[in-house]
Amino acid sequence: MRGAVAPTVALLALTLTGCGAGDGGAGADGADGGGAEVELGPLEEYYEKAYGEYDEDQAAREMRRVEEVVAECMAEQGFDYLPMDTSSTGMSMSSEELDVEWGTEEFAEQYGYGMTTNPYGDLEQPMPEEAFVDPNADYVAAMSESEAEAFYLALHGDQMAQMEAMEAGEEEFVYDWEQNGCQGRAQHEVYEGGGDEVASLQEEMVAVWDRTLEDPRMTEVTTAWVSCMGDAGITGLATVDDAMMRISEKVDVVHEEAYGDGSDVTEMPSEEDFAAIEAQVQERLDAITEEEITTAVADHRCRESSGYADVLETVSTELQQEFVDAHRTELEAWVEAVAAARS
Repeated sequence: MRGAVAPTVALLALTLTGCGAGDGGAGADGADGGGAEVELGPLEEYYEKAYGEYDEDQAAREMRRVEEVVAECMAEQGFDYLPMDTSSTGMSMSSEELDVEWGTEEFAEQYGYGMTTNPYGDLEQPMPEEAFVDPNADYVAAMSESEAEAFYLALHGDQMAQMEAMEAGEEEFVYDWEQNGCQGRAQHEVYEGGGDEVASLQEEMVAVWDRTLEDPRMTEVTTAWVSCMGDAGITGLATVDDAMMRISEKVDVVHEEAYGDGSDVTEMPSEEDFAAIEAQVQERLDAITEEEITTAVADHRCRESSGYADVLETVSTELQQEFVDAHRTELEAWVEAVAAARS
């Protein structure tokens, strides 16, 4: 959930956690080479202090607080907003439910990166007792078209403009809570602790990851990985992320061509039509699976043979320590701010 509502913090936490995997580089692609317990780096320890103790009750409290802040923000802009009850939404999946360990070569051989495959199988999830109903639906339905547009602009920000700018190649996606309406403000306040000084610190944290990847030692080991992938018949790669992203982009094309971006939808498809679309999507995804598995297995083996993870851990730990030594006071204050926002 934090990954959805606070991308800057959550993405950095994930990427830095990936840096600490000495046995293979655990990351979003799951190719960590063994799934062993990852030792946290100096900066990662602060993330652990801020977000480590996390459970469903805590999540529910935070989600309720987000909705309360959204309501306060919307009231300031002249709208009545009823906080939504999100306690029964979402699905929970755990790596403990997999038949093989995520990040091992065995996982890559069976599921690739887990994009076109389904590592979790058909897990039964408890259905909510009642269908979700937006408590603001009637309120918005009674508005004129321009009033409704203003309501959603205040709630979510001008996300369509951001998407159009990215599609036009004008800018890369950079999450900015200030551009995401009352939802962005509420999520920033609850999950990130709020404050301009926090945003500035987070930008500097992201820069640690950038400097890690730009380190000459990483350039050398990345070159070795690229060469290894080429020997496996997978060419045209420049960074370690490129292998997974190549598959991800193909999967995105399948979904975009099947579902579009929602801008031209005039009515919801029938259950039968939706099932037909889903079947076509799965058929096209199945056609990518062999390439995904081949790529993921080669990726995993080349990370190991090149020593990518060990170098990544060394460089990352070194730069994290430098950052912590220079910003220890700010980091301690940030942890306290997050704790206060979550309480």
